Amino acid sequence: MDTFGKKVKEYLYPGKIKGFRIDFEKENGRALCFLLIAGLIISLISFLFDLHDHSGFPPGSRTLEYLIFFLFSVALLIGYKKEMIRNGTMTLYAWICLVLVWSLFMVSGEPSDYPTYLFFFFILTLPLMIRDSWGNILILTVSFSVLFILVDYYAKKSTSFILDLIHLTACVVAALYLSQRMIRERITFMESSFNATDKADHDALTGIYNRRGGEHLIRNYVANGITGAFMLVDIDNFKHINDNYGHAAGDETLKQIARCLQENFRDTDVVMRMGGDEFIVYAVGMADLNHVMTRLENTKASLHRIHPDPSVSEHVSASIGCIINLGSYPDYEALSAAADKLLYIVKEEGKDNYKCSAIEYKPEG
Repeated sequence: MDTFGKKVKEYLYPGKIKGFRIDFEKENGRALCFLLIAGLIISLISFLFDLHDHSGFPPGSRTLEYLIFFLFSVALLIGYKKEMIRNGTMTLYAWICLVLVWSLFMVSGEPSDYPTYLFFFFILTLPLMIRDSWGNILILTVSFSVLFILVDYYAKKSTSFILDLIHLTACVVAALYLSQRMIRERITFMESSFNATDKADHDALTGIYNRRGGEHLIRNYVANGITGAFMLVDIDNFKHINDNYGHAAGDETLKQIARCLQENFRDTDVVMRMGGDEFIVYAVGMADLNHVMTRLENTKASLHRIHPDPSVSEHVSASIGCIINLGSYPDYEALSAAADKLLYIVKEEGKDNYKCSAIEYKPEG
């Protein structure tokens, strides 16, 4: 029973949706804008038709209804566009509920022998506009369907009521089926797109970020003034490892180096392979010189524990140039150039060491 309950919960509220919440929020925002603009146009056209039919302004209540709908739509549209309203999904739900409530009032005012159409149109189309957990859409649709049944029961003759029930059942089933299918297909598409992007941003051999993926993240951090320690890691004498132990051993060594860097830094830090035997780390928010030096010393010791061939004592070493960015470096290139200068000094002094600096960026010349 417990397993069945979990399956039902996953069906109604799939956990995968959390990973795409931002994407769904954007799509719901676009749907909200579309519905608001469509509502403005439809209300304006309806008012003009009524104006023509009555050879003047429609009855006072009708004119007030058009005015309120129009002004409310304009206010919501301006508020969302100017980011005064930030949650597009909740606003979309509120707007759909308002429209459905209005359509229920329309039902109560219809002739008792007149079948309903407008509410069914809304209940069939509006749930398809929302990108959210299917359980939430189910609650919305069923809740308003129950309200409709109550209103329709007291407002219509029995023959019209039965006909409305048949139409309502068909519309609700169709809306829920299409909504669930659209959301599942959207999640599948987003997963495929994410996996393809993730694969393109990661190194096939080591599994860490490749140059494309890592540089993109670091550039964004630097551009947004996020502090961190930028480390340029060059493996010493890697050609010697390939020549003496073979390319298979060289590949395995690179994998171990990547794991070593990941273990010595946090999940939030960027660890990337530039290509060949060069790696880069951007330790996000790590701005204390002593802390960075300790981390570099630990990394150096961890690299020494990697052996290209377990039967020999020869171990891996690296030359590391590190720049602590306190926010003064304008871009990735400036950081890389500064770290490269320190790396060159380490190599000149005999390799297997590191140099770190927290000096502020100064443009050359």
